[in-house]
Amino acid sequence: MGLSAALSKREVCSVAEDSVSVSLLENSQGWRELTEAVEDGRCAQSLSVTLPAAMQQLFVERFGKLRLGDGPVWNEGGHPDLIFAGSIAAPPGIDECRKLQGELALHPLQASMRIAVVWCADKLSPESANSLLKLTEEPPEHGCVVFVSEEGKLLPTIKSRVWSIHIDLPEELVKPRPVPVTPEEWAAWLEEGKKSGAEILYLEMDGWIKFLTEKGDYVKAAEVESLTRLMEQKRLSVPMIQDLAFAVLKEGIPYEQISGSIW
Repeated sequence: MGLSAALSKREVCSVAEDSVSVSLLENSQGWRELTEAVEDGRCAQSLSVTLPAAMQQLFVERFGKLRLGDGPVWNEGGHPDLIFAGSIAAPPGIDECRKLQGELALHPLQASMRIAVVWCADKLSPESANSLLKLTEEPPEHGCVVFVSEEGKLLPTIKSRVWSIHIDLPEELVKPRPVPVTPEEWAAWLEEGKKSGAEILYLEMDGWIKFLTEKGDYVKAAEVESLTRLMEQKRLSVPMIQDLAFAVLKEGIPYEQISGSIW
């Protein structure tokens, strides 16, 4: 069976909330601070949240349910009062940022409030960031703005207007780690991956990138990084993530052939 046919048998789907990833998020100090503020009615309307890219989608879903309620209005498309600017892989442009102000001002459709999520906030252009200053400083009474980023390098004028939260994960998940080499190491990684969610696999592969970069193997590091970006954009299932990593890094199948099979 060819690679394309094999991949077509794997489901490309939204990543389910597995218990391991949810536990990591909800046991972090930043999440506890956030939930306590929500429960006490003192959560800021403008937030900046910094956490690894692999956990951002999960964070937004959990925060959305925390603020909007975990009821039947949630569906495959999310919640009607949870709106986005940009994508998990790219920041919004200035036109999208300007449009966000009007969308957040609309009356909530299902919940008691609306939440606007600005993806890749640390990569906003100065023009796009400046267009959000008024909204950040004076959001509508029923609105909340959440700037999500991986590095937390926001424009100073925005940073001074938001409550900054850091979601820190255990050191063993974010440190550099070697790529499996022997058949036994790959078998152990594949077996262990069945017990964890896609977010954990993303974090492990981020560790591979750091390890390969430190070793000076920039070509392989770039291949792994390309894989993780593809996984983030397509929200792949755990079995498919494992198949792709094994195919590229163990079997030596060119990344271009892999990505072509998916797109």
